[in-house]
Amino acid sequence: MSDIRYDLIRRVIVRAVLSINYNIHNDFHKQHEFMQQAILDDNSLTEEEKAEAPDPYLSQHRKSHQDPEIYI
Repeated sequence: MSDIRYDLIRRVIVRAVLSINYNIHNDFHKQHEFMQQAILDDNSLTEEEKAEAPDPYLSQHRKSHQDPEIYI
């Protein structure tokens, strides 16, 4: 089992947030879907890391109890 690079996951999430076009993704559901797809399409993450953060909001909440540095 490889180590999960939480700092890289956090950077991918930040990049996805900054890439949202609010004229196109104009409601929460569209923004959420865009972020999920951006994470899944990212080539720098392993499959394990993608599985760790398929839902950025829930993933951060789950990990906040183990790693307080995971917050963006």
